[in-house]
Amino acid sequence: MPTSLSHLTFATIVCLLFSSVLHATGQDPNRDERFQTKFVYESRVTIDQNRPIVGNSKYGNRGIVWITGGEFEGPRLNGTVIPGGGDWQLTRPDGSKELDARYALKTDDGYVIYVHNKVLTVPRPTDANPRNRYAKSVLSFEAPIDSPYEWMNQAVFLGTLERAKDYATNPAVIIRVWELL
Repeated sequence: MPTSLSHLTFATIVCLLFSSVLHATGQDPNRDERFQTKFVYESRVTIDQNRPIVGNSKYGNRGIVWITGGEFEGPRLNGTVIPGGGDWQLTRPDGSKELDARYALKTDDGYVIYVHNKVLTVPRPTDANPRNRYAKSVLSFEAPIDSPYEWMNQAVFLGTLERAKDYATNPAVIIRVWELL
């Protein structure tokens, strides 16, 4: 019994100390301002509807969507999406999709930036929008060293994904990207 009591007392003391340190330093882990973002760009990425389908695999239903081009625009960079990238998609047994897109951007001033975009989409239908879905991503970039875009190598980026309004006639997705500050 004394051992249990001493462990309980030690745990209580640690919790009280941690709480007083957080209070003294003002570092509340539940504060709303723990993340700030800065808008980077919006892109329209065109895709090929003729997609290879692997089918059911050991991980789920696998397919590939080829990227055919597009454009992007933001406060610090603009340009085109280079054709030839791809999006390796996995539909999980729970209906969610994991997207693993790899492609390149070419800036208006001639630099090529490699993009790796990992997306999770989850169906979340509502009465107002039965096709509603959660679609969020984490992106990483490889920009040339000593270029105006080197800053993209040194940050974490978050994104959203949605189908373009004219998707049925011109298959494309809209990707919006923010830098996590």
